[in-house]
Amino acid sequence: MVRRRLAPVLLLFSLIGGCAANHAELQQPAQTGSVTAEQLFTVAFRPIADNWLKPVAMPQLVTDGLRRVATADGALWVVQHDGQFLLLRDGKEQARLPQPSDTIPERWAALTSEMLRAMRIASPTLAARPAEAVYRDMFDGMMADLDPYSRYAEPNKAQKERSQREGYDGIGISIRDVEGGGFEVSDLVPDGPADQAGIKVGDRILTVAGLRTVSMGYDTLSSMIQGPEGSSVELRIGPNEAQARTLTVRRRHLVPNMVKASLADGVLVLKIERFNNATQEHVRQAVLRAQEKSGPLKGVVMDLRGNPGGVMVQAVGVVNLFVPQGRIITTRGRHPNSVQWFEAQKPMTAFPDLPLVVLIDGNTASSAEIVAAALQDAGRALLVGSSSFGKGSVQHVTQLPNGGELFITWSRIYAPSGYSFDGLGIQPNLCLSRSGVTMESLLGEAGRVDRSAQTQLVRLRMAATEDESMRASLRQECPAASATGPESALGMAVARNLLRDGAFYRQALASRQTNVAER
Repeated sequence: MVRRRLAPVLLLFSLIGGCAANHAELQQPAQTGSVTAEQLFTVAFRPIADNWLKPVAMPQLVTDGLRRVATADGALWVVQHDGQFLLLRDGKEQARLPQPSDTIPERWAALTSEMLRAMRIASPTLAARPAEAVYRDMFDGMMADLDPYSRYAEPNKAQKERSQREGYDGIGISIRDVEGGGFEVSDLVPDGPADQAGIKVGDRILTVAGLRTVSMGYDTLSSMIQGPEGSSVELRIGPNEAQARTLTVRRRHLVPNMVKASLADGVLVLKIERFNNATQEHVRQAVLRAQEKSGPLKGVVMDLRGNPGGVMVQAVGVVNLFVPQGRIITTRGRHPNSVQWFEAQKPMTAFPDLPLVVLIDGNTASSAEIVAAALQDAGRALLVGSSSFGKGSVQHVTQLPNGGELFITWSRIYAPSGYSFDGLGIQPNLCLSRSGVTMESLLGEAGRVDRSAQTQLVRLRMAATEDESMRASLRQECPAASATGPESALGMAVARNLLRDGAFYRQALASRQTNVAER
């Protein structure tokens, strides 16, 4: 795809919940003992001041953070008044510091550091807390009044999230403790180094680098298995001692495959769990493998239900696999570099004519909503399910000196037809969350020409971008709901039925094209 005015930073259409990997070789976060509070907040305050959607009031931001830290000791209170910060304990003044007269991050970081030092001197409770716990409270307090998606990730959580979206260097195994001591393989990355070396789930790891594992701790074994790409690790491994073998396995960079594929009756189902740095390629490979196996496909069901989001440019790339030209998304925020537009590029399109049905639900969020909105606006897919979550913002990610990460919302997302789905979500073509729907009623609805309803939906979405009450009203036309149990099965059955009859699918799709998206 073509990306114009793309800032040289990591942009993440952030997940609604954290995503944690469980591979033994995940790299450990950087040691943070030598990082000072002033260094940490100097790096943190810059993106907050520069990139958030609106200008930030630094006095209020810092006050909110310090007051959250103070909650660990009920006797402490922080007051910001008349250009000064006061620290009180049981109503008595403990410290008084002048606030900076500007928004220069270094000066506010110095103030924050001094106030935190004074608070720990005044409170034995705070003095006993680990520095990272104090930092977490400070960030949580500051982020609370910004928006629901600006957040701080502690070093361990940040490392796991980075590994999910960017990958990690290792051999591609997960491990678990076994009764009586030692460890066994609990999972393998398909086609990873361990898988290619013949290691199996359930194999016992008896030694690593010649050392027995029976008395090792989990962290020790993990640190010995992990290592830089291209290096090797020696393992003695097997179902038991008698059948064990010694293997030397070379580590390589691995990106978890979040795309699960299944093929039946010429219909390929792609369950995309989240978007990481390899999702576009994993989708492309899954479709190509299915075509090689069964010949021409009747179509693809792209299941985005429960998908919390992930890397934005990968969502754009997935759309480009199916859409050969036209606008995919637009982003706009306060920072000049946040004004971007992403357009499909024909050479990147692998499946321009493959019939496509997309399943969404109330937990389809962020990057998954980009895919659903763009495919619907481009007239490339029928959407089946309920209104989606409604997270239409992009986060600027800053890696901090302590190994943590700061996610700051810096732009809004706009679909090709021009509406923002933030707080609104994506409305499907066929709604499953209304009462009384059945397979017959949904397929009957799909068979009816419905151009006027689609045109009206586009108009309402545009108006709802700036009208909160209209957003709520439109959202209730197809209430957001989690696809579980019978509803989940019904959605999949409807999707398969739409794709089994090519003529019926084409009629249903053509009757719902709005011709408002840029082609």
